[in-house]
Amino acid sequence: MGLDDRLFAPPATDADKVERRLADLTPSLRQLIQRAGDALAEGNAAVAQQVLAQGLAMAPGQPDVLRLYGLLLANRGNHDAAFANFEAALRVVPDDAVTLWQYARAREDAGELGAAFDVRRRAIEQAPQSPLAWEDLGEHLFAYTSAQSAIAPLERAAQLAPQFAPGLLKLGNAYIACGRAGDGARLIRQTIKADPAFAAAWVALLDAKTLPLTMEEMAEMRELLSDASPLLPGERIAVQFSLAAACEREGRYDEAWQQVVEANALRKRELPPWDEEYFRQQEQQVDEAFRRAHAHASDPQLGREVIFVVGLPRSGTTLIEQILASHPGVEGPGELAALPNVLTEESIRRQQRYPGWVQDASAKDWQRMGERYLELTLSHRSRRPRSTDKLPGNWRALGAIRAMLPGARIVISRRDPLENCWSCFKQYFPNGWEFTSDIEHLGTFWRAFDYAAAQWAQRAPEHVRQQGYEVLTEDAETEIRALLDFCGLSFEPACLRPHQSRRSVRTLSAAQVREPIYKSPAVAARYGSLLDPLRAALGLSN
Repeated sequence: MGLDDRLFAPPATDADKVERRLADLTPSLRQLIQRAGDALAEGNAAVAQQVLAQGLAMAPGQPDVLRLYGLLLANRGNHDAAFANFEAALRVVPDDAVTLWQYARAREDAGELGAAFDVRRRAIEQAPQSPLAWEDLGEHLFAYTSAQSAIAPLERAAQLAPQFAPGLLKLGNAYIACGRAGDGARLIRQTIKADPAFAAAWVALLDAKTLPLTMEEMAEMRELLSDASPLLPGERIAVQFSLAAACEREGRYDEAWQQVVEANALRKRELPPWDEEYFRQQEQQVDEAFRRAHAHASDPQLGREVIFVVGLPRSGTTLIEQILASHPGVEGPGELAALPNVLTEESIRRQQRYPGWVQDASAKDWQRMGERYLELTLSHRSRRPRSTDKLPGNWRALGAIRAMLPGARIVISRRDPLENCWSCFKQYFPNGWEFTSDIEHLGTFWRAFDYAAAQWAQRAPEHVRQQGYEVLTEDAETEIRALLDFCGLSFEPACLRPHQSRRSVRTLSAAQVREPIYKSPAVAARYGSLLDPLRAALGLSN
């Protein structure tokens, strides 16, 4: 069981209900169901298929056989058949929270967010005493509505299961996202007390960054990393990153460096390999495609209601969005998948990978794609006329943004490269960003970003602005006035106080943006020659 598995395990009260149901079955059927569940957990679909076929023959109406078969079909992409199996199971056990939970996740994984939400509301109606049902509803609201709306159901889940560590952690994270850092830290520490080996809680406590750890807590992490520790590899990695962050704050730079290096070495073994050469080729192809003459959307003002905020992770994109979203005319929905989705849809339609089809796309095609993007993001402008899109990796699609949404503004967040890349290397990212675990890969990624940012700022200065993070924190008012002017926004004093905004923030910087803007101390220099390999990868002189 890894870090993510712990976060998505059901509370004992809900899991026990399934176990009691299985206990009433014949030993042979119970064994088949357990084998099928194990095979699915291990990703062995062939074994799960074989075992579940036997189960269906023995007991075609047994709800757990139907539930697990629904999971198998969903994993294979046969969504309609999967949903039919879940519904069949729920006709037998309509109040089973685990079945409803897995059904909702299957709907969500299929992209049917509205249907997933309906299943989650149905779970609350059918199983109002289930902590899993309330927690799952809270997770949905946190991810797709707001952290504030998630608090009530997550609080109810915590009341029903006060010792369930994942539920307490999710509530603590929601508090932090809403600006209640003290309440969040209290819940996260309560989580650790309930389950000291719950690595995700240590990560959350360190990611809050504004909350100092005690020496006792650091000692507890060191104990967890001892040879006698029960931690699994994924959990060990998370705790090592957390201990490294705590050591850095205490000025223990040698120990912090050692923990980060060891954690990243282990992380690379767990993650899919990052194909550096493929990345280089992709960036070269994108650059060449948009350097040649190509069409643009026919309406030059299309997308004027959107402000893209892009950059490397840990570069200050969250702060920039928080500043813009403090303006009464701008909504800040966070990191959106709309742009990648539009490009993927077009690639599927043409049966050709992006950017291979760029030269063949007409003005009408780009107009259609731009309108599709605005359609996908329309809900984010229901209260305010303009909205941000803060997906950092959208820097890789700057040419596509300019072609499909020529009226949009693009803000590129730039931070000192050594500080930025060291911040990435020492950060535990739960998902993605595989390149951050290798210093050479970090250098390749940063150089590609640096080139693309400079090129597009030069090509379209009226629409692309490079915003330095350091200068923003050193001379906030001057920079914020210039930023608002670039975006075509009137000056608003509230933008100088983004920490007072009540919007929810669901990134690693959630607690930091609740603090007044201040000049961040340079940390990388304190490591001295330890960071020479990173300096070399970035092409910086020592």
